[in-house]
Amino acid sequence: PAIAVVWGWLPAILWVVVGSIFLGAVHDLGALTVSLRYHGRSVGDICRDLVGPRARLLFLVVIFFLMSLAMGAFVHAITSLFLNFNPDAIIPSFGLMVVAVAVGVAVYRLKVGLGPATAVGLAAFALLIVLGEAYPVPTYDWFVSPETQNALETARHRSPPALTPPYGAAEAIRYFEEIGNRNAADDLRLAVGTRQTMGSAQLSWVVVLLGYGFLASVLPVWLLLQPRDYINSFQLYFALATLVLGLVIASIVGAEVGHIDAEPIRDLSQDPSAPPLWPFLFVTIACGAISGFHSLVSSGTTVRQIDREPDALPIGYGAMLTEGALAVLVIMACVAGLGAAAWQPNGAYGAWKTISGGGLGVQLNAVARGGANFLAALGIPVHYGVTFLAVTVVAFAMTTLDSATRLLRFNVEEIFRSIGVPALANRYVGSLIAVLGIAIFALAPGGKTLWILFGTTNQLLAGLTLLTVSLFLFKLGRPVVYTLVPMVLMLTMTIWAMCHNVVTFWNGDEWLRLGFSLVVLALSLWLIAEALLSFARGRGGLDAEVGEPDDLTREARQAAESAHLG
Repeated sequence: PAIAVVWGWLPAILWVVVGSIFLGAVHDLGALTVSLRYHGRSVGDICRDLVGPRARLLFLVVIFFLMSLAMGAFVHAITSLFLNFNPDAIIPSFGLMVVAVAVGVAVYRLKVGLGPATAVGLAAFALLIVLGEAYPVPTYDWFVSPETQNALETARHRSPPALTPPYGAAEAIRYFEEIGNRNAADDLRLAVGTRQTMGSAQLSWVVVLLGYGFLASVLPVWLLLQPRDYINSFQLYFALATLVLGLVIASIVGAEVGHIDAEPIRDLSQDPSAPPLWPFLFVTIACGAISGFHSLVSSGTTVRQIDREPDALPIGYGAMLTEGALAVLVIMACVAGLGAAAWQPNGAYGAWKTISGGGLGVQLNAVARGGANFLAALGIPVHYGVTFLAVTVVAFAMTTLDSATRLLRFNVEEIFRSIGVPALANRYVGSLIAVLGIAIFALAPGGKTLWILFGTTNQLLAGLTLLTVSLFLFKLGRPVVYTLVPMVLMLTMTIWAMCHNVVTFWNGDEWLRLGFSLVVLALSLWLIAEALLSFARGRGGLDAEVGEPDDLTREARQAAESAHLG
């Protein structure tokens, strides 16, 4: 959403509202329910029963490409925030891991009540945020020359200081360029990297995050992933509530922020770098409206923790509506929270390249700063607001990273089983290959520029998941219109966007992007053809128990998963 508002806030809002209700929530609920009916199997694995073994392998390969690409981009986004914008988020983000492990051990091993464990965990997390704001960790200092280190210290301790917390490298580079210290500016760029090159500080953070992803993917769910997500959920609800309240108060009192400064619809036809609104709006805003990644979470981790099938409705459908609400607030933070200057020709949203060319870290930073201006209406100082929202963003990005690495591990294990090599289908081999897949996109030359492909690949996966759910309902003789119409829309828009990209990449001699796009597009078209043949074979063909609600309890599924992983 932080990119898509460059076309105007009205198309973005309409797509988020309509998409989350009629497409995204249907998609998430469908994936979760189908996985429940198949006793916790993933959407890709279920294709074997619905379409055939070949379709299963095709789907699993598409999923591997998508998640490797997405998590490579997330690694770069987190790295950019830590280095360029929010060193104050480092202590809370990594401290939360320790808090999460302590909560997991307390609840599951020491049998401490959930209420007291939650209260202590949240208090510790709040303290970590305060400590992070008071003691930012500018890790890029460790990778620059002594002369640049001295210049940084001088700038921070001047009266008044030329560099103020959180001491992001982006601010430091601007400062040194303004005073004419080109050596220090270039030294910092060399450490933190650019869009085309990777710096030593950036490389170090990438390695650390890949190591964290491997560790998180092999640890038991109860020890890190589940308690971490649980604590994050309170942070999210608090952020949602305070952002809404701050926005309302700011608009009532007539603050500088709180009213929309952007145009409802912007004409970017004169901007040669900007892609057309149609179809790119539908692949630029992904998670806030509909996201194929959600189907992997629904059938990868959520299904293993749900108590009973009726809970799929509030969890699968309701959580997507909550994410739609978050997307609306992200849009408002950008169009009303940043102020009118951001929408001037030389502002952050002056042109397509300005907001899209700086990478995901730039867009997430815009959200954090715009939202902090809303929180200021509640009396929360802007610097605390920026830290809190930056930690919120980083915490969910890292939660996505560890969850996705685990899901990618499951996917790799299923690929090995599908090709008849079960000996390699274990958690350590699967996690190692998952991390290597992410590393290809995170470390390979030009890998950072592949983020533009995430939207199309992610939305293509959403269309393929809706195709799988539609086929499941069709085989059972149930109505399919509610999943078939969203499926047609997503596949049409995504394939349209991918074909547009193929032409652009060909004309620009961007062979890496071109090759990746053609491979994913070819695999997906093949999978669609296989699914259409399955539709043509008619109804029926499913086991009788698949059509009935799954009566497995959470404990039974966890026991089955433990036996399977063992």
